[in-house]
Amino acid sequence: MLYPHVDLFIGLFQSENAFLQWDAIRIVANLAAVDEWGRIEQILSDYLEPIRGAVMITAANTIQGAATIALAKPALADTIARAILKVQWAKYQTDECRNVAIGHAIESLDRFFHRMGHQKEVLEFVRHETNNSRNATRKKAVEFLKKHDRKAG
Repeated sequence: MLYPHVDLFIGLFQSENAFLQWDAIRIVANLAAVDEWGRIEQILSDYLEPIRGAVMITAANTIQGAATIALAKPALADTIARAILKVQWAKYQTDECRNVAIGHAIESLDRFFHRMGHQKEVLEFVRHETNNSRNATRKKAVEFLKKHDRKAG
């Protein structure tokens, strides 16, 4: 039975040990593929909360895990995409941390872009990030648009 295991990992989301927290985020995301009881749906808002800040590494793990959940549970793709887009207003330790998290967001949105109904908002977000001050994030935005934006050609 999956329930007790999922609850164990969900309990680690609040761990003071960041490594346990990050592992739990990844494990829960991977369990979405076998979650027959809808437990992911029940905890999704809590799962996505770290995207808003304050720890960039926790947000990055959550953003990556959220894409895994969206692929396993396509009905959640739009909800997850909207939550990932909140990275643009997130408060992390530094602006550069936010730029790194935005890069993770672009990569994750790319993974399940074909499953989204609200692609326009995602494209607008990524277009904006072609001016990101972080070179790696800017490159991710350009590559994303080459792949997904008909206007970019």
